[in-house]
Amino acid sequence: MRLFLAHLLLVLLLLISSTTCLDNGLARTPPMGWMSWTAFYCETDCNKHPDGCINEDLYKAMADQIVIDGYNLVGYKSVHIDDCWSEMERDANGVLVANKTRFPSGMKKLAKYMHRLGLNFGIYEDYGTKTCAGYPGSYKHEKVDAETFAAWDVDYLKLDGCNIDEDLMPIGYPLMGKELNATGRPIMYSCSWPAYLINHPEKVDYNVIGKHCNTWRNFDDINSSWKSIVSIISYYDKNQDKHIPTHGPGKWHDPDMLVIGNKGITDAMAIS
Repeated sequence: MRLFLAHLLLVLLLLISSTTCLDNGLARTPPMGWMSWTAFYCETDCNKHPDGCINEDLYKAMADQIVIDGYNLVGYKSVHIDDCWSEMERDANGVLVANKTRFPSGMKKLAKYMHRLGLNFGIYEDYGTKTCAGYPGSYKHEKVDAETFAAWDVDYLKLDGCNIDEDLMPIGYPLMGKELNATGRPIMYSCSWPAYLINHPEKVDYNVIGKHCNTWRNFDDINSSWKSIVSIISYYDKNQDKHIPTHGPGKWHDPDMLVIGNKGITDAMAIS
């Protein structure tokens, strides 16, 4: 099942230090699991692509496969929804709503399905006014969104950074972390904060970011090409001296997903 193997997320991280970070007690080791983005992106046409669209059946099937193949026994403990899961508008109370056609059971029941298998449930949002694909973002909805995710029994939040002024990121990302903590539910927090400042490295302070986020992206999105993979490896090679001292248990640099098994990635590339 190469497609499944392709998207096992292993946050490959450098060396461990002993500093503290976000006070949720999570991510003491790098998180490992499965994310949908680099295989299924924002495919929402389930009539045309019934086995490859963003819907609850896809995530249940991948959760089942993790357990069937025993990946959960070696540390792959989570299944992560990415962009395009919600309705295009919030409800009358300003609350996010899962797409009623593609997620008819709702997110709380989907989380329960994952938990019954002993897996964690991850979800995607964006700090901007809209997500990267144009769905409702969390800007000015941080509190209600954090409370919604907690009510749904979410275990992990990936917060992207499209459609927001980069100068607001040092305010917004810590605010969401604070609101997540305030719910009382332990929710691992993944920030895309520094990835959106790639052209302004002078604005990136990993010591500050590590106080508010459990993981964070630093560089461009990976895709299923050798050029993309090499560019990420090269970036981390060039920047390891500043990365190594600023991560460790609870706070990790995130080089993005493994893409072994994807179309465009040969066996030789995957082995390399």
